[in-house]
Amino acid sequence: MKKVIVILSALFLLTQGTAMTAHEGRGRADRRMTGYGNVHYGTSLSKDLKLKLTAEQAARIRALDEKYAQESAPIREQLYSRGLELKAEWLQTAPDRGKIEALQGEVAKLHERMQAKMAAYRADVLKELTPEQRAHVPDDGPGRIIYKPAGLGR
Repeated sequence: MKKVIVILSALFLLTQGTAMTAHEGRGRADRRMTGYGNVHYGTSLSKDLKLKLTAEQAARIRALDEKYAQESAPIREQLYSRGLELKAEWLQTAPDRGKIEALQGEVAKLHERMQAKMAAYRADVLKELTPEQRAHVPDDGPGRIIYKPAGLGR
């Protein structure tokens, strides 16, 4: 009987250890490694070592970063609040179609405003770079490779 208990305990511990390690690397700390973060998604080009920025260029780009963050903060807050309103309306037992369409229209307009701010910001940052430095700017296009941490089955 003792052998059976020992064997079952060993199997249980072995399977639990395997299950726990299967999800390692999927936490909050690894989200920064998913390939997002170029220019307007949080990481400034002033910290990109490949560009070899001068001190003046880095200072001007940091100033543009701060300006963009201040200008886009109200739009982001509005997007967040409209998103909450939209979600609340969808979760109603009898959602109002007109209100949902109006909120979706507002969200679309806010997205357009945010994209215009991002485009202006990116254009201003690119003006600060030399042609050689622009060649090293990361591309945010559809062909960009996204890093995914290794796990089971990969």
